[in-house]
Amino acid sequence: MEIIITSPSLNPKQNVSGISSVTQFIIQNNKDVNYIHFELGKKDNERGGIYRIGSILKCLFLWWKTLSRYPQAIIHYNFPLSKASILRDPLFIGIARIRKLKMVIHLHGGNFLTAPHIPFYLNILLKKVFALSVPFIVLSELERKLIQERFNCADINVLPNCVDLKDAEGFEREPNMHNTLTIGYLGRIVETKGMDYLLDACIQMKKMGIPFFLKIAGKEEVKDKYIPTFQKELGNHFIYEGVVFGETKNKFLKSLDVFILPSFFEGLPMSLIECMSFGVVPITTCVGSIGEIINDGDNGLFIGIKESQSIIHQINKLDKKRELLYNLSANAKSFIMNNYSVENYVVRLNKIYVECLRPKK
Repeated sequence: MEIIITSPSLNPKQNVSGISSVTQFIIQNNKDVNYIHFELGKKDNERGGIYRIGSILKCLFLWWKTLSRYPQAIIHYNFPLSKASILRDPLFIGIARIRKLKMVIHLHGGNFLTAPHIPFYLNILLKKVFALSVPFIVLSELERKLIQERFNCADINVLPNCVDLKDAEGFEREPNMHNTLTIGYLGRIVETKGMDYLLDACIQMKKMGIPFFLKIAGKEEVKDKYIPTFQKELGNHFIYEGVVFGETKNKFLKSLDVFILPSFFEGLPMSLIECMSFGVVPITTCVGSIGEIINDGDNGLFIGIKESQSIIHQINKLDKKRELLYNLSANAKSFIMNNYSVENYVVRLNKIYVECLRPKK
């Protein structure tokens, strides 16, 4: 079976992307399938907006050539419901439909997945995409319900993101009953991830004398928008780890007590699953599909969207109640280990591919 799978660059030095992480995971673990990766999406050092027009036109040409070269392949199209993708991706999906290739469309969050209002022109494009007679993959039952209600889409398969658990399985976390808590963030460093509120909370905690140490790993969407300010305001309470991957990322995760994710919107973040698998306690907003894996007070803690004070409250709570920290850590790891089997993920994905090949009634 040949599968053309789309995503931004798979090189973490060029691009920090949850979709790229999911794609890399699929390619590495689904050995029965011959994947052809088609790079679609800007690298971190590329300019956006109108500066992307030339690159998109080039990609459209390469896309046509790739589809011509693999006329029997199934397309695994990764589609985030963000403004840029909604404007761009129907072109690529439309070309594939013209060429009559089989296709699976895999949704990955985005600010218009759970937004209460979608602009008219974007809604028209989405209606055309969801009217297609192809299987769709979503990350949770919540997403399935939203898509069904908004777009009357029938062929929807729930397949939560998964991570390779080999490194995490062998890691035994020592309980931190007395030392300063190490808080970490892993992912794109951008406004919609709640960076302003995290910074404000940390500045206030420093003034209040709440002990903490913050580590951030990832790539700034706008160079020097946040990291220099974190360094200036937090001093020796902060370190920037840069882009981490492989063993460097494992070492980073092992060093954390708490994972902080004050995002405005999400799908089902790979970084959240990775951190929990290492027993890092998640403190996160309840957005997207996060509520389907975090049980507040059992395997993680929730904070409000755009609320610095709730970040302070939850970190202070864990600092004062180390037994709670220990229990949340154990439960977070146990939940991921018991519910996220690589083998099960691959079997379910391949079943969707096979169903895609069957003639429509």
